[in-house]
Amino acid sequence: MGELAMKPRGKVKIAVAMLIWGSVGIFGRFSGLSGLGVAFFRVSLGALAMLLILAVRRKLGKTLRAFRPNVLPLVALGTALALNWVFLFTAFNYTTIANAVLVYYTAPVLATLISWRFLGERLNKRNVISLGTAFLGLLLIASSQRVSLSDRDFIGVVFAFLGAIFYALIPNIGRFLREVNGESLTFLQLAIATLVLLPFMAVEKAGNPVWWAIGVLVLVHTVLALYLYMDGLKVVEVKDASLLSYLDPLSAILYAFLVFGEVPGLRTVVGGALILLASALDVLRR
Repeated sequence: MGELAMKPRGKVKIAVAMLIWGSVGIFGRFSGLSGLGVAFFRVSLGALAMLLILAVRRKLGKTLRAFRPNVLPLVALGTALALNWVFLFTAFNYTTIANAVLVYYTAPVLATLISWRFLGERLNKRNVISLGTAFLGLLLIASSQRVSLSDRDFIGVVFAFLGAIFYALIPNIGRFLREVNGESLTFLQLAIATLVLLPFMAVEKAGNPVWWAIGVLVLVHTVLALYLYMDGLKVVEVKDASLLSYLDPLSAILYAFLVFGEVPGLRTVVGGALILLASALDVLRR
């Protein structure tokens, strides 16, 4: 009975986490930073917070010992995380939040394609339908922009799709790191992502930081939301959590309308619906 009572609470925690993550594009714009700057501050300050947590809990030594035998997949994971966020937050600065978030949500379907091509997973008829539906939606969104490198919306869509590719790599790389516990994995990938982005921060002007917005991105969107999500997963099935994740893009579109007055066009709405449908079908299949 206790476990049954915990499941609704777990779903509420996951839903709240998703509603928080839906506003990440809003605060990314408020931060006054480029996509590179937002990604760097998010991973570096997140790594610092995790370092303090591990030190207080006396788990830092165990975490560092997990690095050497897993160095290659950890470096790949940290790099994918860094580039995923750089491209996503850059997309927010070029196109509407609806365009960026909906294109970014091709990631679950792309992850299936990557696992088929590189990890030998089977690709059945349902997978092919999901892939086709997602890319049809992507083409619809892209077709609503002028195909030109001088068009900011088109560039934003391209950046969002690049972000989705790197995001899709993360669960596939994570398969090689199943023996590393969650706290260690979180710290190590954030630390590696920080080192990956540090040279670029040294040579590129990232903007003038608005510290309150950066503080919200780190403490609320990274630490609090991640805690709520991981704590909710302890009692909620992965399928239910995956379905609740669609609150993220839907709330992002609503927030963008309320804060910036962004109204998605018809092709964006139809294309986005196709992408979310394809992703949902993939989740239900799993």
